[in-house]
Amino acid sequence: MVSQQLPMRSIDDKFVKDISVQTSGFMPRDILALVADAGVSFAHKVAVEKSSNDELEGALTASSSTTQKEENYFCKEDILSSLEQAKKRNRAALGTPKVPDVKWEDVGGLEEVKKVILDTIQLPLLYKHLFSSKLPKRSGVLLYGPPGTGKTLLAKAVATECSLNFLSVKGPELINMYVGESEKNVRDIFEKARSARPCVIFFDELDSLAPARGSSADSGGVMDRVVSQLLVEIDGLSDNSQDLFIIGATNRPDLLDSALLRPGRFDKLLYIGVNIEASYRERILKAQTRKYKLHENVSLLSIAQHCPPNFTGADIYALCADAWFHAAKRSVKTLEADPLRNNEAGAEEVIVETEDFMTVLGDISPSLSMEELQNYEQLRQKIEGPSR
Repeated sequence: MVSQQLPMRSIDDKFVKDISVQTSGFMPRDILALVADAGVSFAHKVAVEKSSNDELEGALTASSSTTQKEENYFCKEDILSSLEQAKKRNRAALGTPKVPDVKWEDVGGLEEVKKVILDTIQLPLLYKHLFSSKLPKRSGVLLYGPPGTGKTLLAKAVATECSLNFLSVKGPELINMYVGESEKNVRDIFEKARSARPCVIFFDELDSLAPARGSSADSGGVMDRVVSQLLVEIDGLSDNSQDLFIIGATNRPDLLDSALLRPGRFDKLLYIGVNIEASYRERILKAQTRKYKLHENVSLLSIAQHCPPNFTGADIYALCADAWFHAAKRSVKTLEADPLRNNEAGAEEVIVETEDFMTVLGDISPSLSMEELQNYEQLRQKIEGPSR
């Protein structure tokens, strides 16, 4: 519909397919509003360019008119800008939170996990004609492993990179003291997600929302009913939607109800652990420091080799943040000693050196011991089998 109503240039079939994926939950009136917004922004841009061209000298009139003719077409930027505005309106209407701008570059390492998640979520969105309803859809992914390894960050990156709406659900916030209200909250979450398609529902700390039935100590059996309602809603996803996905994250998969892990629900389990290799920690350091200005003598591989082997992603984040803060304090002392440098260009820029990393490294201890990591590895073998 978009391509039929706009005089476009530099827009190919692949771009139209990407737009159709991102607007799969739009009604026809939403598409018309998207086209209208693009037309208004395009007309404003043309008007601004025309007024600026009229002020040029006569010697530049010919070249200016040629440029105007070339730019009198919709381009990708016009459509993408209007699409972002449409998504913001939909998020505001549905009450869905805004997703932080988390890219794959912000997630260091975890290349294999990224590939599996993209195969599970992105492929059904791009090739809907291949992933027909003849086969049951596998839309549930459970991320488990030690705390601080990037499970929540990974889920946010998936939503951003796949252009999905993001519903983050914390387990305790769905529990209500009144009878039936907790189950209603679960139904409302899935109904809101259906209205915001394409959407991913992220259940953080899933073990607090779906513990094994029969093990709860509450007299009214609230948690058992919540788990049963959650199972019913998850079963409904595979029958009705190809663009609605669920991702769960937990540190204790052994506490989950076993029915959640059967095929058709959270049937794809991905272990997010700690790799003891220095090259793995180097990739995390690159992701964490990509927005920093590092001194030319900084070797991230050397810093990674000095880090303990049981450093998690959260520990490396703390290391980078403290190193930047240490460099910032050094810059402040330099400016206080020489106040005239405040007016110099670039004087406010913080440059992180190797000494900053080494100074703060001695003050940071790993959040997980080697024994705890071994316990998680044993739990992984118990869940996935010794062959993994």
